[in-house]
Amino acid sequence: MKKIRGIKVNNKKSKSTSIGLLGGIFNPIHNGHCSLAALAYDYFGLERVFLIPSGNPPHKYIKDIVSPNHRLAMVKEAVKGCSFLSVWDGEIRRKGISYTIDTIKEFKRTYPNYNLYLIIGSDNLTQISSWYYYQDILNNVILCIAHRPPYSLKIPKELKNGIIKIFPSPEWRISSTMIREYLKKGYSCKYLIPDRVITYIKRNNLYK
Repeated sequence: MKKIRGIKVNNKKSKSTSIGLLGGIFNPIHNGHCSLAALAYDYFGLERVFLIPSGNPPHKYIKDIVSPNHRLAMVKEAVKGCSFLSVWDGEIRRKGISYTIDTIKEFKRTYPNYNLYLIIGSDNLTQISSWYYYQDILNNVILCIAHRPPYSLKIPKELKNGIIKIFPSPEWRISSTMIREYLKKGYSCKYLIPDRVITYIKRNNLYK
């Protein structure tokens, strides 16, 4: 295990039995999401990280949301050429409201001998206790928290029974809401969104 700029990187040759799960609306996906996935992969020595575009989430109403197929396609464009990032479309294919616990159960069935690392930002910490069957979520994953300013890293008492790990974050104040506003104004968003995603957005005339 060596350190690169303060980040511990797992260089062991043995095959990892841990995978990361990073869900989100991804409307659109941006470089903050991608860097978060990459940091979790390095820090925890994961075999891979799955990016999971949400289908019909119970907690969020998003203004100017594009279709699930567009959001899925943008995530696929974002990870092209990256060997350790994969896309899972199970939440988009799932009918009805999409709950995190259902996704975790599907991964447990598919990867029964793997540890699941659920990657979230600190902006979600106070919301987890309101998630559907949140105690079952805590019982089945290692919760990985990245700091997202200005939200605190303080762990709510409702989560104390879970396995919680904090890992490095780029701490950018970048959000999909900001990206959509920039795109409406005609800004290119170069270096804020992967180039392939910018091309997809232009080709499909999104976020105008």
